[in-house]
Amino acid sequence: MKSRASFAGAAVEVSDLGRSIAFYRLWLPTLGFHRVWASPGRVMWSRGYDHFVMRQAADGISYGPGALWLAVSAESRAQVDEVHAVMKEAGAEILQPPKELDYFAPGYYSVAFRDPDGVPIEVAHRWEDLPDLNDAESVEVPGHGVTLGGYFFKPRAGKPPYPAVILLHGFAQNASHLAALARLTAANGYVVLALSLRGWLGSEGESDQGLRQPLDVLAAIDWLAKRPLVDRERIALVGNSMGGQVALLTAAHRPPISAVAAFQPPIDLAAWRESNPFVRDYLDDLCGPEGLPVRSPIFRVAQIDVPVLLIHGDKDENVSVQQTEAMEASLKNHGKEVETLIVPGATHYFTEQQNADARRKLFEFLRRHLYRS
Repeated sequence: MKSRASFAGAAVEVSDLGRSIAFYRLWLPTLGFHRVWASPGRVMWSRGYDHFVMRQAADGISYGPGALWLAVSAESRAQVDEVHAVMKEAGAEILQPPKELDYFAPGYYSVAFRDPDGVPIEVAHRWEDLPDLNDAESVEVPGHGVTLGGYFFKPRAGKPPYPAVILLHGFAQNASHLAALARLTAANGYVVLALSLRGWLGSEGESDQGLRQPLDVLAAIDWLAKRPLVDRERIALVGNSMGGQVALLTAAHRPPISAVAAFQPPIDLAAWRESNPFVRDYLDDLCGPEGLPVRSPIFRVAQIDVPVLLIHGDKDENVSVQQTEAMEASLKNHGKEVETLIVPGATHYFTEQQNADARRKLFEFLRRHLYRS
């Protein structure tokens, strides 16, 4: 029987943030938590979609007896609604009626209220697995010692065998976030495998920012190539952010693919760490300085033998556009085939129009490299 999840998230106020970080680093990593974000006054630890936040107490200000927020898991949305009804009847202060907050975790639906001491309590239901999609086949794909979840989309044009595309998501996302792009890609005549990387919803293992994840994608390429509808000579990888990094690292293993496209990927993790202070603790805890080069596609350029498309916003505050510019220069210096689209005014999160422009470039790139004789 699958164990019942009880913890969803918490935030605590501490008297000395530095002392508390040192204390919690002694044991939280043992339970699978890593620091994923920090600022001068707070730090957030994550274990998949579980979050634990610590905040420095301000002098003379307290928000409760130690805890700022506590979230516990419910088994269903109906259970969340039931708790809301009970708390409302009891006269508890309702901070938030039941609503979706999927930026916390996939399918996150919660109610929030205060206990008698004023501590905010949240009761939340989260998806335990990828949701079913009525226009795609839910699949389990063998990875490198783990099983990966995803969706298989059949093309809506052309004749078999079809060219195929594997889509890879960014940090804290999963295969369900790729559904819109997958549908559009299938409508353009491609078989599509939208894949959850290890450690994210639907897949086993722990997310590792590009260490073993490329080995999982290699196994997924082999799985996809054996599907009856797929032309094994015409497969491409497309990834966004961390997924773009993983796609490039996978391409450096020289798998049987025809092209690779990466949207705003981190490609030199040491340089990324220096330019973005918000990822330093995350990279330090997960990778350590010795683990950054092996996760950096910039050092694997010589092994990438397929055409590459790089797409990046020039106002990206998360992964600087200099990452893509450095990758482009290195690929050219090695005599590799590379195309680059820098999207003016785009941050790490494209607008609808910016997405449309980027996707036009992507599909033009895929047509040339997956349909050419």
